[in-house]
Amino acid sequence: MAIQFNELRQYLARNVRLSICFEDGYYHNYLMISDVPAEKYKNLYVYGVGMIDVEFSMDVYAAPKDLDGVITSTKDDTIEPAIEIVLHEAPRNIERKAEDVLLFKDIKPYLQIGRNFAVVNREDWSYKVYEYRKDIPSNYDDMFLYGIGMEDNSDESDKNIIKMLEKRKCDSYMNKQMVIVLSNTARTDIDAV
Repeated sequence: MAIQFNELRQYLARNVRLSICFEDGYYHNYLMISDVPAEKYKNLYVYGVGMIDVEFSMDVYAAPKDLDGVITSTKDDTIEPAIEIVLHEAPRNIERKAEDVLLFKDIKPYLQIGRNFAVVNREDWSYKVYEYRKDIPSNYDDMFLYGIGMEDNSDESDKNIIKMLEKRKCDSYMNKQMVIVLSNTARTDIDAV
């Protein structure tokens, strides 16, 4: 059984920006998961989960400008990092190990290939940082997914690399790390899909 957006959305942090992207390159940006209408995208399949920089209006009170179905950038926009969820009408051919819950081994193939992962154990809130997906060891595979979010990457904010950070204004997501919270027990507040 493939992962659909309505299942994954329950695991997304409430306080991160989201970019919902499609195969044709079209995308919708949201300030937080509560801004995504409940029925929208629910039957689409997850193709990937990553981080990206996208345009957001600095005016959070107004609707985005839309010209002929295309959201345009203006001087009132800012580029901000977001969790990117790539959706598709057809599922990827990835075998899932568990059906009613999401194990880490089920979501791992959908994660971006590289840059800045923090894997957090919810039992004691300990964490370990990995640069690439392939570096994340298999000992997490049978843990349950508890949540996916994003936070500042403390390695990237070190004072010794301020000049490099200044160069990354357009790649601000590189100053972040994807946070994957895992648990030894499945969440009980997740609706079965």
